[in-house]
Amino acid sequence: MFKNKTPRILAVTAGLPAKRNPLVMALHDKYGAQVQAGKRFQDNRLDRYLRKLNLAGLIGTHAKNLRSLNHEILKRAGHFDILFIVKGNFVYAKTLKKLKQMSIPPLIVGWSPDDVYLPHNNSKVLLDSAPYFDVFFTAKSLNISNGELSSIGFKDARFLKQGFDSVVHRPIKEKDSWFTDKVTFIGFGEQDRFEKVNYLAQNGIIVHVWGNGWTKKMRRNAHPNLKIYGSPLLGDDYSIALSNSAINLCFLRKLNRDLHTSRTFEIPACEGFMVAERTHEHSEYFEEDVEAAYFDDEAELLSKVLYYLDRPDKRREISALARRRCIDNRYSYSHIADVIIQEVSN
Repeated sequence: MFKNKTPRILAVTAGLPAKRNPLVMALHDKYGAQVQAGKRFQDNRLDRYLRKLNLAGLIGTHAKNLRSLNHEILKRAGHFDILFIVKGNFVYAKTLKKLKQMSIPPLIVGWSPDDVYLPHNNSKVLLDSAPYFDVFFTAKSLNISNGELSSIGFKDARFLKQGFDSVVHRPIKEKDSWFTDKVTFIGFGEQDRFEKVNYLAQNGIIVHVWGNGWTKKMRRNAHPNLKIYGSPLLGDDYSIALSNSAINLCFLRKLNRDLHTSRTFEIPACEGFMVAERTHEHSEYFEEDVEAAYFDDEAELLSKVLYYLDRPDKRREISALARRRCIDNRYSYSHIADVIIQEVSN
């Protein structure tokens, strides 16, 4: 389709300009994609109330962002061969319809790391625009195996796993690091995750947790061995934590029906030692007890943590092999960008 030329790409993110999306940045760095932020204006307190009243799409900051974004896309029509849309909740069906009516219409390609079949991850905007996507990539295999995305209007939905950002997620080893010998989890607070880390704490393991969503109730009920910090770790701080912690816990979001997640690849890419929930996808990406450790329940989680805390040499061996697997199997978003362009160009 794009013989003898690199396709011109307009990549639309789902956030503000300052928010880095590793796949979009890979498309920019490798293919010269123009990047358009999905949000131009920051939401405020009023917008939260408007969402509860189902008015956010009509008035307020969100509506303003939608109008601005769709105007910008149409203004650039004719200057891109591929419109690449992250998540898809911000681009109107009428915008995509106008693009499809052009004499040489662009390919409309979507990608989401979230489970867009579930109502809390989609929107009327996405459901209305679904038939206009030429290809939609999802990181949730259930969306494909259960025929879920085709049932809501996507004519060509494909599974594509998540990956790691090779610019950010790399080993940053520190001598005498504060994280040395620590058990850590970095991610959003959910009840299932709280119960697992609190179980470890109740059984003598000191666990350090960073991220949003760890509620006041969780803090009140936390065992003294569970140390909950109020903010996430980002950028190099995140990679330093993954690189130097004795054990990095990898929990899946039940609300998102995860069988793998971004941490699945980010922890090994930083040459961190990972203890993750056992799924067939995890086992496919990293061999159990060779490149990662897995568990099914709280008792097995505790057993694995205790076992590997006493075996630093084994942890280093496993984490080194996992890092090598990331490189050899090309789990980076840079490679994923190549896969997308190759698939939609054929």
